[in-house]
Amino acid sequence: MEMSIPGFRSVPKTGVIYVMSEAAKYGFSYDDSAWANLGQGSPETGPIPDAPPRITNLTIDPTSHRYSDIQGNLDLRQKVADYYNQMYRRGKKFQYTYENVSIAGGGRIALTRLAAALGNINMGHFLPDYTAYEELLSVFRAFVPIPILLDYESDYRITSAALRKEILGRGLRALLLSNPCNPTG
Repeated sequence: MEMSIPGFRSVPKTGVIYVMSEAAKYGFSYDDSAWANLGQGSPETGPIPDAPPRITNLTIDPTSHRYSDIQGNLDLRQKVADYYNQMYRRGKKFQYTYENVSIAGGGRIALTRLAAALGNINMGHFLPDYTAYEELLSVFRAFVPIPILLDYESDYRITSAALRKEILGRGLRALLLSNPCNPTG
């Protein structure tokens, strides 16, 4: 039974959290080798046969127990940009730098930061897409979410011409995209 607290709304479980909750109802347990978790964001735990041992302890110097600088760790942001360039932008004229990267402790936190920074604009988003988007788009009121439907017949893709038409025709000032999704989405 779900408890109601005055002034708070019920937040639905989405994505991996929903799937894992449902699997637990049917007996899923990380301790049961008859089950496997193939969900992003909720990896298997424990040792993996023939793999290097997992890190089980991490010591952090107490001088690091503070808030990060406003711009975050520039070296880390640059390493992520380098990774993205190596994996997805080889041979491209434009290469990303730390200025194109933001680091957050999860998808919802990143989306919340993004939404809080937006002004009064029309923001396009694709359907279907990451389930957390629906929740995000229903909470913030500074922008107007504009769905762009992708369908089976088009293999859930959109052409450049169709996207241009959506942007110009609906006055979109931003577009919410999942690329390349986890682990650097």
